[in-house]
Amino acid sequence: MNKVDKKVFIPAYLVLLLVSLPIIINPEGSEKAISIIQTFLITKLGFLYSWYGIFAFIFVGFIAFSKYGKIKLGDQDDKPEFKTFSWAAMLFCAGIGAGVIYWGAIEWVYYYQTPPLGAEVGSWQAAETAAAYGIFHWGPAAWAIYSVAACAVGYLYYVRKTPVLKISEACRAVLGNSVDGILGKIIDIAFMFGLLGATATSLGIGAPLATSGLARVLGIEVTLPFELLIIAIITGIFATSAFLGLKKGIKVLSDINVWLTFVLVIFVFVAGNTVFMLNMGSTAVGRVMQQFPQMMTWLDPAGESMFPQWWTVFYWAWWGAYAPFMGMFIAKISKGRTIKNMLLGAIGFGTAGCVMFFSVLGNYGLDLQLKGEMDVVASLAELGGPETVIQIFENLPGSTFVILIIAVISIVFMATTFDSASYVLAAVSQYELKQNEDPQRWLRLLWAFSLALVPIGFMLMGSPLSVLQTASIVAALPVSVIVIITAISFIKMAKEDKRV
Repeated sequence: MNKVDKKVFIPAYLVLLLVSLPIIINPEGSEKAISIIQTFLITKLGFLYSWYGIFAFIFVGFIAFSKYGKIKLGDQDDKPEFKTFSWAAMLFCAGIGAGVIYWGAIEWVYYYQTPPLGAEVGSWQAAETAAAYGIFHWGPAAWAIYSVAACAVGYLYYVRKTPVLKISEACRAVLGNSVDGILGKIIDIAFMFGLLGATATSLGIGAPLATSGLARVLGIEVTLPFELLIIAIITGIFATSAFLGLKKGIKVLSDINVWLTFVLVIFVFVAGNTVFMLNMGSTAVGRVMQQFPQMMTWLDPAGESMFPQWWTVFYWAWWGAYAPFMGMFIAKISKGRTIKNMLLGAIGFGTAGCVMFFSVLGNYGLDLQLKGEMDVVASLAELGGPETVIQIFENLPGSTFVILIIAVISIVFMATTFDSASYVLAAVSQYELKQNEDPQRWLRLLWAFSLALVPIGFMLMGSPLSVLQTASIVAALPVSVIVIITAISFIKMAKEDKRV
């Protein structure tokens, strides 16, 4: 039975409208109200997000290297459904989106201007810390937050063979039959709300970058019709992929994107200051390894710089809003793998990909700044992020080719993120989803266009996408509680079934 679960689907759509319409109608008032809530959560309750990140990292490490890690998702003779390359490509593309290009290239600028941990502005310590903090924020802790819910969802779906792909079902071992009632519906709707904000922001970052890049390549100005054309292309790609399903859509799109990514990174690595990238990349990784416990727990109560609140706490909340979606998606594509293989693969491949972006793209820009070949800091302040990213790579030989690749990758990254999100939302909207089965096509298409239309409406009306992003940060706190419940549920289920 794969009928639509109207008790989840209809309220989720109503919540979507109730949240979106006031923001579109009164963006300034909504922005002020949500910003007040966000400031309160980050400044007063930031320690909760910090400890949530610590919990996720410890939990995933414990599960992976304990008896729980030996549990296989499926029957003993089941082989992995996807080859390692395609599996890693799908989880990476779904998990980071076009943001990794944008932030990978310029996140260091913010840290270089206002360096944390007592480093002096403009010093070599500031440069090394700036190179390290991006890797920290996109590294093992982030992917651990993503992976927690995958344990319970994967166990239910492939070990207990429960034909339901819902985050509420993953809480059953703790909450009991209450997940069949209003509580379960609230859990699923809260997850959908957080995912809406997370994916909308991905489009808000990626679309301007793709638009600026293609406009530069074509030698034209960025106009509203051109922005609409780019958004239409993105929507068309991920709607087609969503229609084709997991194996013919998301898998193929992810494979293409990873190969394009390799082309971009290798070209910049070879054409840029290769030695500097290697040296600074190695130094940054070393700093993260050395200062990891401090970075994870630092909230600067005496200095009151607010750096950890507006960056680390923000990122943990951001990953937390995405966490149930990524947990469900990682679980769905991990049939035939052990829990250990799934967890270490997600953290390992995810972290390696992000380190690659930050070490090459970020350090290329940092090298330009330190040598005085380009004032990246001033460019960011004057022109904004998308134009600064484009200007950074205009310093490369064959810059037109590089910018074109960046624009294409941004488009495909956004398509894979929205495609994966619409797939999971469609699965949650059904009562059941059997193994080797995709959600109904019309549901996948409906969610695909719904995810796109809301942020598109914001962009056309000049409404700030940051408002919706902030809303997802607000939703991250209760969603984090849900993820912790799934962690406890997984352990209870494994013990009940005598799997450990």
